[in-house]
Amino acid sequence: MSTDLFALRTRWQAVTRRGPAPVLRIGLLASYTVDPLVPYLGLALHDAGLPATLTVGPFHQIVQQCLAEDGFPATVRPDVLLVAPRLEEAGAAGPAGAGWADELLAVAEAAVTAARRQGALLGYVLPAVPEARPCGAGDPMDAEGVTAAATAARERLRERLAADPGVLLVDAEEAVRAVGTRHAYHPALFRFAKIPYTEEVFAALGAATAGLLRRWYGAGCRALVLDGDTLTDPAPLLPALRELRAAGLRVAARAGADGWSTVADPELLPLLDGWVVDDRPPVAQLAEIAAELDLAPAHLVLLTTADPAAVTGPRDETTTDGGTTVTLGADPKAWGDELTAAGLTDRLPARRWTGGTRGESPAAGPAGLSLADFVSSLDVQVEYRPVTDAEVPQVAELVARAHDFALRPAPAAATLAGRTADLLAVRVRDRFGDYGTGGLVALTREPDRWTVDLFSLSCPVLGKGVEPAVLRELAHRAGTAGARELLVPWTDTGRNGSARRFLADLDLGTDPAVPVRAVRVDAAEPLGVAR
Repeated sequence: MSTDLFALRTRWQAVTRRGPAPVLRIGLLASYTVDPLVPYLGLALHDAGLPATLTVGPFHQIVQQCLAEDGFPATVRPDVLLVAPRLEEAGAAGPAGAGWADELLAVAEAAVTAARRQGALLGYVLPAVPEARPCGAGDPMDAEGVTAAATAARERLRERLAADPGVLLVDAEEAVRAVGTRHAYHPALFRFAKIPYTEEVFAALGAATAGLLRRWYGAGCRALVLDGDTLTDPAPLLPALRELRAAGLRVAARAGADGWSTVADPELLPLLDGWVVDDRPPVAQLAEIAAELDLAPAHLVLLTTADPAAVTGPRDETTTDGGTTVTLGADPKAWGDELTAAGLTDRLPARRWTGGTRGESPAAGPAGLSLADFVSSLDVQVEYRPVTDAEVPQVAELVARAHDFALRPAPAAATLAGRTADLLAVRVRDRFGDYGTGGLVALTREPDRWTVDLFSLSCPVLGKGVEPAVLRELAHRAGTAGARELLVPWTDTGRNGSARRFLADLDLGTDPAVPVRAVRVDAAEPLGVAR
């Protein structure tokens, strides 16, 4: 990670501790671990005058969370729901990308349903073209290749969502392309934490998303302020300034008391909507320009060749300075191109949200989606097997990371090592692929009662019906062994909301072989304690 990106992440930590009160609530759902996006998106919005609270939902559960009445969007009630799927988690591409398109469209319909139910703006991230190409250099020649299939699927998704007035589209492919494929992916981190991209990609994606939200909420650039150091020879800038003016952007200038001759350049002066030339600090000059143009300070963009801190003074890491800065390079001949590339005239299509009000729940999703139908379509298969001594470190790591669905605080690996005879590994597969070991159960088997001392599932397998399937299997085994009850002790860890909600409304779908009873126990009580 570069020094600049590290500085941004450090500043974001300070903002979250002492920053201004948020004006937006943003919920993020992705098919991968999207947490690295938070500091870059949050800081960009903060600097745009749109401080936000960003909450990340469980990964690889977009459809389930969006369709469930008590899912992530209903819990967070966001102003903006940001959804980011990847083609790599969408199963087989199918002919002409039809398989990918169908999965992406299902995700889109569920997301639209959730956003409308909450009265939220939906930000949908078009997935990047997968990096893996089985044919390598021959992929462009294959009409059914990865590039062709991904392009077809992406365009079907764009066609569905681009016309929706309550949706903003962000393109992950643009972020990957801006960074470069060789520097965009992080295979080792994906294997360990399901984080597919490098920090550079998340930074680019955060900037693009924030740019769209700025413009949606009217916080984009409306006036360009030329700093005094760009006025000594404004000729290279004039063509770009004329184009910006024609696009509706206003132009102003600031300079020291000795800078009037440059401001009064006969070719530049007709392009200016205002100017300030005096010895006051630049911050005061910019405030006057904003007032003169009847704009908020956040609508100004300062154009300079100097270090922004040297012009506007050191900025407090937790507050905004009322505008952004475009820093030009050393070659004046390149200034026009740099100014054009700065994206100051980026605009959204002429549309605005026309959906229902917050809390209004449509009778059905746009495509008649239901959570039960989606789960049924997954063709989930659950298998159980004993755990060997050599596998204890692996399953201990799974339990330690399974915060959302865990009945008890994670025990130490040494505790599990002493109970391998009581452990069952849970393996999960569905039509998207094989998730390997996705859960762990620890049992105390007594003649009249079996007790579930440990029941942890990883995020990718949640919301697929695995939770009740596991308890049905355990109840069946307990009944076969002659037990008359399956006891499930649990405690509130502060992070296991999914497990607590599941047990509070326990429904195993069919009558289990023996009664299943959930009881709350103290967090300090060791495994095996039951009441």
